[in-house]
Amino acid sequence: MSQSASRKARRAAAAKTRAAPVFTDDWRRWIAENIILGAGDEMIAARLVEKGVAPEAARAEIAAAKASPYLLGVSRAAQRLKKRDWILNIYARLDRLAADERAIERRSPPPADEFFSEYYAGHRPVILTGALDDWPAMERWSLDDLEARFPDVDVEVQMDRESRADYEIKSNQLARKAPLADVISWLRADTPTNDFYVTANNGSHNREVLSGLWDDIGPIGEYTTAPEPPTGFFWLGPRGVVTPFHHDLTNNFLVQVRGRKRVKLVPSFETPRMRNHIHCYSEWTGDDLTEDAPASSGKPRLYECVLEPGEALFIPIGWWHHVEGLDLTMGMSFTNFIWPNDFQVGYDTYKAV
Repeated sequence: MSQSASRKARRAAAAKTRAAPVFTDDWRRWIAENIILGAGDEMIAARLVEKGVAPEAARAEIAAAKASPYLLGVSRAAQRLKKRDWILNIYARLDRLAADERAIERRSPPPADEFFSEYYAGHRPVILTGALDDWPAMERWSLDDLEARFPDVDVEVQMDRESRADYEIKSNQLARKAPLADVISWLRADTPTNDFYVTANNGSHNREVLSGLWDDIGPIGEYTTAPEPPTGFFWLGPRGVVTPFHHDLTNNFLVQVRGRKRVKLVPSFETPRMRNHIHCYSEWTGDDLTEDAPASSGKPRLYECVLEPGEALFIPIGWWHHVEGLDLTMGMSFTNFIWPNDFQVGYDTYKAV
């Protein structure tokens, strides 16, 4: 064989090797998922071709997947989910028809039976004003107060959050112990940052070492219990700190003692449009969703409010929320309602979604 023919043979063999489809289980799962989600064959094939698969091999693999009895069985289950989404979309459409006003209601605390029917069972957020007026925390809590009362305490804090985009999903990996005095020093600098935050995920340790703070708070209206030992989660963060879009697995009160927070809320029935890629988190950012997005945009309806010091925001279970600190903030969150709130029971899709 001549050198020229040999080179041609090698090039042909190399080309054949490059074009040979290598469909791993991960790629086959990807193909199946996109078929179920309604992506067109051409889009799926184009993506495979981008990854080096020959067009004819990509089309053959897609055809084989669509003919699989396993996928046909899953397709039937997917149709049931589509019907469920259709029902949720009806709620979303009715919500848009109900009123053009997008403000979260702000009011003084109503009687417990009214709060239950209108908001807790009604699955509607509300901002309560005046519910914390008799809390010693409203007068006492400040950086100077924390510094004086807990001079030698190490607190747990989320650190290096700006080093990774999934800082909230991986919050446990970012938990560090730091002297409270250092955290206070960082906060005094008043530099906007999302790099450190004392959050509910640090609750167990901080409830122990900062237990004196719980002497400064009380129940919220007639709606929460006063259990022993105390419950509730302490939040302390700088201006500019962000908790990205997520939903909780229980009903929740978010309470502001110092500073303001901007809260963006999306109703639970908008979940089909929330790009829920894992657990209770969304791929949407705070800038992606705005109040003026039309229904035709495919984006969910958004409500927005600013939570002021002394206010408590009731966030119904499943309502998506994005929270940004507009100032240095101190606050609490609570789940200890007098009504059943064990909705996390039966939640078993964490590893699947």
